[in-house]
Amino acid sequence: MVAARRSPLVQGERWVTPAGKPVEAKGWDGWRVQVLRVFHHYFSAKKLTFFLVESTAIALACVLGAAGCAFMFAPAGLRPPLQGLLPTLLGLSAAFVFTFQFTMYLLDLYDLRVAAEDRQRGYRFLKAAGVTAAMVGVGTLVVALAYPVQLPPGMLLGGAMGALAGTLAVRVAIHALVGEPSPVLLIGDGVKARSVMKAIEEGGEGTYKVVAMVDPRREGVGPLEEMATRLKAEYVVQAADDMRGANWVQGLLRCRLEGRLVYDAAGFCERVLRRIPVQFLRASDFAFADELTQSPLRRGCKRLFDIFVASLLLVLASPVLVLVAIAIKLDSQGPVFYRQERVGLGGKSYWLWKFRSMRTDAEKNGAVWAKANDDRVTRVGRFIRKTRMDEIPQVFNVLVGEMSFVGPRPERPVFVEQLKQQIPFYGLREAVKPGITGWAQIRYPYGASVEDARNKLEFDLYYVKNGSLFLDLGIIFHTVRHVLLGRGAR
Repeated sequence: MVAARRSPLVQGERWVTPAGKPVEAKGWDGWRVQVLRVFHHYFSAKKLTFFLVESTAIALACVLGAAGCAFMFAPAGLRPPLQGLLPTLLGLSAAFVFTFQFTMYLLDLYDLRVAAEDRQRGYRFLKAAGVTAAMVGVGTLVVALAYPVQLPPGMLLGGAMGALAGTLAVRVAIHALVGEPSPVLLIGDGVKARSVMKAIEEGGEGTYKVVAMVDPRREGVGPLEEMATRLKAEYVVQAADDMRGANWVQGLLRCRLEGRLVYDAAGFCERVLRRIPVQFLRASDFAFADELTQSPLRRGCKRLFDIFVASLLLVLASPVLVLVAIAIKLDSQGPVFYRQERVGLGGKSYWLWKFRSMRTDAEKNGAVWAKANDDRVTRVGRFIRKTRMDEIPQVFNVLVGEMSFVGPRPERPVFVEQLKQQIPFYGLREAVKPGITGWAQIRYPYGASVEDARNKLEFDLYYVKNGSLFLDLGIIFHTVRHVLLGRGAR
């Protein structure tokens, strides 16, 4: 990315893009609402719109295809009345909508960057279509065997073809629906601005792009609002390392009054990228944050939620617990369960329970970070780590109140003390109970270094500030995908 300067990004009175092409002032026709906030959690309006449009297209096309084939292939005198078919049509369309969209979600096709790339080759889309057809076909067969109701000839095939056509139409028209990535103008061209740009490239999912980085103090830089107009910037982000001597506040205010979304670096990353970079934080950002203190009602609701989810998981996983325990005993010598001291709410230590996945002498030389392909892991341990089965005994920690089902990953006291000294604000993770799964676990791959801990902290801080039962449900849903696909395993 090239910073905006007198040369070459400024030519006379014209601003030019990083590609070097002049941009004429044609006003701003971007989305007025880019980010939605629901129960303290931020959503991309573009992605939500795309998802809802696709849901509607699949449902309508499925109903039309199924009804059309039912009437087309049925004998003239045996054509069923439309009102009699309506419950079946609705059930079939719901099955296709859920199965197709869930399969595409598993294949990352709601990452707009992945979706745009897949539009050229279609590998993921074809895989999703095949899985959906198989699952709905099997489901229909099971229902037909359980409830002997004969479907009109061609109805299932018509529904499948309709759902495929509806989804394909939306995928082909993805650019028309969501447009190009939202242009972002960064005020600043130093370390902070480049950190924001890197965060956009790594976590923006193709929804945002930096069109220019500019230091308003440089000679020849015109009014900020004029520059934003000519670059068609939908976001203006103040990310300068040092703004002393720059007359930029009035320009930001005018950009805001024109309808653009104006943030500082921390606010942009929190709302748009759903992480809070440590290097942008000041102590006052959390000291004055109302969200940091949970009300008794919120704590009570979360506790009931934890008990319900942990109890449900314990009941459903009981057969698995028995099988895993037997496998561990047969595979290696030592106990089935393994307990380890971890740091919880308010910095208090507790004993965390897990299935033993390593040799009993794994830490004979002291505590060390776990790592990918760790040679201390047993054969059964490798499998239960990959499938996250080793984490199931933590439901007992949840039931006794030492953990929540969702929260920051608990760490060992020896590592916590080291990380507090090396990473600012690391202790803020202790404002909430640790969890079996969490926002950082599903947003960042497994890591075993100080830099990984710093990156995961940015997602943990987002959860500490914006956590809710609504976000917890979303995290649990995302965790299911990670378990099914074996992501984040170490």
